[in-house]
Order: sequence, then C-alpha cells, then structure tokens
Amino acid sequence: MITFLKLTENDKRLLIALLLILILLFVIFGYLGLLVKKIMKKQGDKGEDLIHDVVKAGVIKSPRKLVLFGIRKNYRQLFKDAWIPFCIMLVSSLILILYCAFSNNWGVNVFDYEKYGIRTLFFVFDWEHAPRANFFGMELISNWPDVLSAPHWSNDAIASYFFVPGMLVGGIWFLVCVQAYIARTYRIYKKSKTIFNRSLDNFDASDAPVDEIKPE
Repeated sequence: MITFLKLTENDKRLLIALLLILILLFVIFGYLGLLVKKIMKKQGDKGEDLIHDVVKAGVIKSPRKLVLFGIRKNYRQLFKDAWIPFCIMLVSSLILILYCAFSNNWGVNVFDYEKYGIRTLFFVFDWEHAPRANFFGMELISNWPDVLSAPHWSNDAIASYFFVPGMLVGGIWFLVCVQAYIARTYRIYKKSKTIFNRSLDNFDASDAPVDEIKPE
C-alpha cells in the first residue's frame, strides 16, 4: 500500500522557498555566465586593436615577434587600466594603518558590528540562534532571527568606512582589469597562430596555370 508523505504548512512554505531560491540561483548564474562571455569577447577585441597597425603595415611578419610585441603592449594597457584601482586600494590601506597608528589599536576588526567595523551601518542578525524546523531530516531556518545590532554611526569605525568600500571597489575594478588582460593575451596568442598562415580552403584547381611552371 502506497502512503503519501504528509507535509505541514511549515514544510510547504520551506519547500516553496527552497525551490524559489534554487530557480533564482540558476537564473543568476546563467546570466552571469553570459555576461562574462560577452565581456571576455569585448575585452579580447582590444587585443586585436593592439596588434592591428603593425600587422597591416607589414612591420611584423612572424608569429613569435607578434606575440612578444602584443605582450609588451598588453602590459602597458594593464598598467594604464589598473593604476586607478590600485591607488584606491593603497589609499584605503593607508587610512586604516594611520588610524591604527594614531589610536595605538592594531587589533581593529573592520567587520565588527559593535564599534569598529563596517557592519555598524547594517542590521546584524543572530543567525546562529535562529528558529529552526525539521524538514525531511534536515534542520532549516524557519523564521527571521533576532537583531543583534541595528544600523548606527560610530566615530571609531571611520577607518573601516573608508577601508572596506575602498578595497571592495578597488579590488573588483582591479580583477576586471586582470580579466581584460587575460582575454587580450589569449586573443593575441590565438591570432598569432593563424594570421600568417596561407590557406588553400578556397583554392580552385581550375584556376591554376595550364602550362608547367619552371622552377627557375
């Protein structure tokens, strides 16, 4: 005799929430994959721009020299793109170091939520002690936990207010520059393998000379 599993209202709500989260994650990762692919293609096109003029002018005629030239140009482009985010991260780090030096407090936790960290500006929930319910043998959070800290301004956290956003913005910006550098490098290597090749794909033997060609 087949017995059907009976779900409580709590179980149904958890199941629906889990399904929605899974669908949302699937959609987000799908779109992120497409976005990264498009960005990589656009960034790779810049690699062709770096070597276009010398190839068209006939200055470089071998794959090896083309790769070496492209890498040098690519390094310069990376420096040109990445110096601003690097400076943002450097200044953010200096602000935190100076704060620690003047306050004589080298144990600052920039993610603290009580006094010194960036999380003083956000709601902080007690997820560790959140209400839980049993769902098919798994203990899952069934309700919002208590609030450990409400958003508030702390003068002692000023260094963290500069450091964390600065490192986040600068770090992401720098990673995008590195990604662009990798995409350009890959395109340069790929083009160097084919740009000097002579192809017979569209050769028609009927268009060849009728008379025998003398080697001399």
